[in-house]
Amino acid sequence: MKKYCWPSLIVLVILVVYILPIGGRPLVSPDETRYAEIAREMVQSGDYISPTLNGVRYFEKPPMGYWLTSVSFLLFGQNSFALRLPCILSMLGTAWLVFLMVSRFYDKKLALVATTVFATYPLVFVLGTVAITDMFLTFFLTATMTAYFFAVQEDVSRKRRLLLLLLSGILCGFAFLSKGFIAFAVPVICIVPYLIWDRKWKLLFSTPWLPLLGAALVIAPWGIAIHYHEPDFWHYFFFVEHIQRYFGGEDAQHENHIFYFLPVFAGGIALWVIMLPGIFKGVRQQISGSPLLKFSLCSFVMPFLFFSLSSGKLATYILPCFAPFAILTAGGLKTFFIEERRERLFRLTVQVFLVLLFLTVTGLLINLATGFPETLFMRHEAWKAGIVVLAAGLWATGMRFSLLLKEPHFKLLLFMAGLFPVVIGANLVFPDVVAEQKAPMAFLESLRPLIPKENCIIVTNRRPFQDVCWAFQCSDMYMYESPGEIEYGLSYPEAKHRLLKTFDDLEALIWDQRKKKGSVIFVSRTDDFQDMIQKLPKPVWTRTSTPGQPRGFTVAQF
Repeated sequence: MKKYCWPSLIVLVILVVYILPIGGRPLVSPDETRYAEIAREMVQSGDYISPTLNGVRYFEKPPMGYWLTSVSFLLFGQNSFALRLPCILSMLGTAWLVFLMVSRFYDKKLALVATTVFATYPLVFVLGTVAITDMFLTFFLTATMTAYFFAVQEDVSRKRRLLLLLLSGILCGFAFLSKGFIAFAVPVICIVPYLIWDRKWKLLFSTPWLPLLGAALVIAPWGIAIHYHEPDFWHYFFFVEHIQRYFGGEDAQHENHIFYFLPVFAGGIALWVIMLPGIFKGVRQQISGSPLLKFSLCSFVMPFLFFSLSSGKLATYILPCFAPFAILTAGGLKTFFIEERRERLFRLTVQVFLVLLFLTVTGLLINLATGFPETLFMRHEAWKAGIVVLAAGLWATGMRFSLLLKEPHFKLLLFMAGLFPVVIGANLVFPDVVAEQKAPMAFLESLRPLIPKENCIIVTNRRPFQDVCWAFQCSDMYMYESPGEIEYGLSYPEAKHRLLKTFDDLEALIWDQRKKKGSVIFVSRTDDFQDMIQKLPKPVWTRTSTPGQPRGFTVAQF
């Protein structure tokens, strides 16, 4: 019976904690609705080569993420669960790779600890349930480097080494199709220092060729097809999306300072910050004789430095650093916590988080009662606050009981398992006040029956155009004032007319449609709409997501 107990429990946790709840919250704008809409347009058009957003060329990323989402849509329908499923599976796949690597060099108990460490990193489980391409990149990069790492170990047969090298190249090709040339940069800056450090530098000259062949075989079919389909894709994708973003300085997209990732990473590993001194000491004691820890340290430090030196920065960029850091965390815990049984930092961590949970729950209850400083949950959302309190209570209970256990592996697992109710609850307690600004999908979808099916032009501001495309199932919308992130696509001659640069252009379109007995649907932020309504013709109808308040969105038919 014990033989099947742990695998069954792990499968149950994966289903209940990570997979089943992912459809419980609305799509978040603009990232999730952007990637949902691109995949929807692929399915609708049947063009799986050239990505489009709102019907115009969108060359920000290669198509792998859109392909995976399209497959999920075809299998499960066009909904939030299907959109997020490939991302959460990529996160779980990365966790499985962590398990493989640790069990290969240590034991399955420590491998389970390392896997749970990774799966409960706050940044990992939050971004793993959000539809972004960074999690696909993280999985394929981790798989690439795992296959290569196994290939260069001394106890591997020649045939197995060749197969693993080829596999690493194929996986690298998939990583490239997920996010581009970063798929080559990250493995190189990790593998080269590792081989030199582990005195295997001669492999630098004999092992790259099969991976390069495997990557080329994967990339070439789509790479050639997109070149013939869209000749300027590679120029835009390489120079604008890579070179300009990395070296652009203050002009780079998402420009930020060199230390930006330090607080992001600290928050991303929150549970382990206090225990870092013990973890680092444990790693230092083992690392000279551990190829896995050497490789993991290179795989963590080098990408972290690489992304820190980039001009453009987003929190998601350092996701590939978390899998190797989970291995380092488990390795450090093995020495200072499991073998030496030093629990002072562990107990301090529990005490600190119990206090933080108490303060959080107290603050939430005060906010619920008084609305100070700004209401988070409305009265009809009290049940959401109840879920937050319940999840916090279960987490606190798990941490408290972890102090009573004697076996160190189980102590660590219970300590981390307390986060599972938080992971589940995070998908269920999305506040309406946040949805008004970041997730207007329910409001927009409720208006779809009112949209005329013929001779109707939809116009929107820069935001929330991705949401409007998805909610109204349209890919020919006009943009008002700002082209937003589809500026490049709207610069093509056949799409230029869909950018209304001035108020006069918008007013002229409305009157022109009236002459043709057609209509215009205008979607805008409510505060912007209130400034314009006196100058526009009288609308046929107007709907607002937050009546009587300046925030939210307004939709009007002219």
